[in-house]
Amino acid sequence: MMGNHLEGRLDNKALRMPFLLRVAMLLGALFGVVGTSAGLVGLGVAVFGEGPVTLGGDPVPRSHFLPIAVPFLLLYVAACLTAGAASWSLWRRRPRARLLLTVLLVEFVVGDTAMLVLARRLSAVPAAEVAISAAFFVGLVAIALWYLFRSRSVVAFFESCSEPSPSRTGRTG
Repeated sequence: MMGNHLEGRLDNKALRMPFLLRVAMLLGALFGVVGTSAGLVGLGVAVFGEGPVTLGGDPVPRSHFLPIAVPFLLLYVAACLTAGAASWSLWRRRPRARLLLTVLLVEFVVGDTAMLVLARRLSAVPAAEVAISAAFFVGLVAIALWYLFRSRSVVAFFESCSEPSPSRTGRTG
């Protein structure tokens, strides 16, 4: 009888987390703690700090710097918090980890696009260089999304996370 090739593996609740998800979990924990702290410190310095500010290598008044820096720092803090939440969800084997990793990729796309536009406006970065960078980044995100939603080992891992264990449902038999 031909059955689902994952059928036997899904019965094993201790399905091993794929290697790249373990790497994402460790990096997410690091960025969740260190990145959020650094981002909040940077945000505080940008808003409440004193002294000269440089933007694109040129000194600019703080009133010109804040409208540019604050959105980037807020996006950075949001991405670090999302990375931390995804890391925790992977560690606890929660199915929402895949959604959080997808949200993190969307935050990366938004942040990368905004940084490329800003780099183009602040300096003489050629449009071709911006286009090549954007295409490379979109390709990386596409590969990451394929890995999250199409890789057999990752799909099997998240399917095993979706199934309630007896300890979660209260049933023992």
